[in-house]
Amino acid sequence: MPAALSAVIAALLALQGGGAGGAGGGGTGGAAPLRKSDLVRLLSGSVMSSVELVELVSRNCLTFQPTDRDRNDLRMLGADASLLAVVDECTRRKAPRRPVPVTPVRTTLRRPPPPPPSPPPPPVFQVQRVVVTVSPERSGFVSGGGQRGTVGTRLPRALVFEARDSAGALLPGQAVTFTGINARIQPGGAATDAVGQARVGVTLGERVGSATVIASIGIVEKQVAFNVAAGPAAQLVVLCGTSSLAGHFAIRPDSVIVLRVSAQDGFANPTPLLGLRAAVADARIFRVLGVAQDSAIGTVTLKPDQPGTTSLAVIANGMRQYLTVTVPPRAAPGNVDCR
Repeated sequence: MPAALSAVIAALLALQGGGAGGAGGGGTGGAAPLRKSDLVRLLSGSVMSSVELVELVSRNCLTFQPTDRDRNDLRMLGADASLLAVVDECTRRKAPRRPVPVTPVRTTLRRPPPPPPSPPPPPVFQVQRVVVTVSPERSGFVSGGGQRGTVGTRLPRALVFEARDSAGALLPGQAVTFTGINARIQPGGAATDAVGQARVGVTLGERVGSATVIASIGIVEKQVAFNVAAGPAAQLVVLCGTSSLAGHFAIRPDSVIVLRVSAQDGFANPTPLLGLRAAVADARIFRVLGVAQDSAIGTVTLKPDQPGTTSLAVIANGMRQYLTVTVPPRAAPGNVDCR
C-alpha cells in the first residue's frame, strides 16, 4: 500500500477511534469503516488518487447506507464512476442475509457421573461501568437549518446540534465534528455544552443551489441543508456565437450581428439581467437595430454600414462594458460573425 494511503488511513482511524477491533463495513485489515464526512474530506483534499480511494472504500466499507442525495454530494465533490460503484458494492455487502435453517441432530449420550461438590466461591465485588451512547434517533440539529443566503456570505443564525442518549437525556461534553459541502464551518469541531448543544457558524460556498452540513459523533451522522442564491451582479458577459467578447473585435461587414448579454455575480453565477441598453459612438460605421431581454439574457443586434472602427457601450444592472468594434472592408473567410 502506498505511503500516502497508509497515512490517510491512519489519520481516519485516529479520528474515528478505530482500532484492531473496529466494527462493520467489510474492511479486511481491522480498519474502521468510513463515514460520509470521511469521504467528503478525502475527496476535498489532494492526498489520494481515485484508485487509492476506490481501494480504501473497498477494504473498509461504510458506516451508512448511501441515499441518492449522498451519491449526488459525492459526485459534486469529484467522485468518479469507479468510486460510486464500490460504494454501491459496500451497500450490497452490508445487506442482511437470510438465516439458513439448521435441522438439529439428535444424539444419545451417556451422562457422566456427577462431579464432587466444590467449595463455595469467595465473594466477588463487581463495579458496574456505565457507557454513555449517543442516540441517532434523539440527536440532531435543533436550530439554524433551512436558512437562505447568497454565495460567499455568513448565515445570520448559528447552527445548533443537540446530543441525547436513548432515554432522551442531554449529553454534555460530547465532541462533534462538522463537515461542509459548498459551505465553510467555523469552528470545524465543538464539544456539547452543559445542555448538550454545540454551536457553529456557517459561511455559504460559491455555487448557487444548495449547501449541506454534516455533524458526526462517532458513527452517528446527521445532515442539514441550506439554500444558496446568487449574489449581486458584478460583471456583464457579452457573447458573439460561443465566443466571449472583451476589448477589441471585428464583425462581418455583410451580415446582421446578434450579441448575447448576461450578468454574473462575483463567483460567475448567473444573475437577473436588468435594464439592458446599447449605444454606438459612430452610427455611420454600424447601427444598433434592436435590444431585447428577458430575466436571464438579452440580445443586441448590430447592422454594419461601412468600414471603420468605433466603440460600443453595453449597459445593464448599473454597469457599462465598452467594446471596440471594427468593420473590415471585406468579410474574412468562413461563416464566423465575430473575430
